[in-house]
Amino acid sequence: MVEKIVKSKLVNFLVADAQVDYDTVSDLYSVAECGDVDAVADVLEAFKEAYGGLWVGGKMVLSQTAVRLSANLMNRIVQEGTLDIELPLAMVRKVSVEGGFVTKIVRLDTDAGSVKFRCFGAKDIASLIEKMIISPASILTR
Repeated sequence: MVEKIVKSKLVNFLVADAQVDYDTVSDLYSVAECGDVDAVADVLEAFKEAYGGLWVGGKMVLSQTAVRLSANLMNRIVQEGTLDIELPLAMVRKVSVEGGFVTKIVRLDTDAGSVKFRCFGAKDIASLIEKMIISPASILTR
């Protein structure tokens, strides 16, 4: 049986072990005639140091049992690391919304740590996830 998708959304998610392949990025910059990649590399590495990871663009899929985050093709081309995350809803202990620039951040806390993703409509997504954790059956009967 195929699991029902409750919600799907474009997001950026924070990945602690994300590594940018600067050789590939440099090649892309050369083809596009965008300049030198060193300036971008310095900013990204400083950001990673300050925030504990890099934001990876992709998609969030909320199913009946899990939140799945997966990187888009462009990020898969230029980055390495954990580009797919599957977090069973049963592991989520707390759902919160944090401030952010332009978009808010959904934070899912577990006993092992937290998963963060940012998107438009973050408050609504956080509320939906929280409802599913508290009473998954009520969401599925809609």
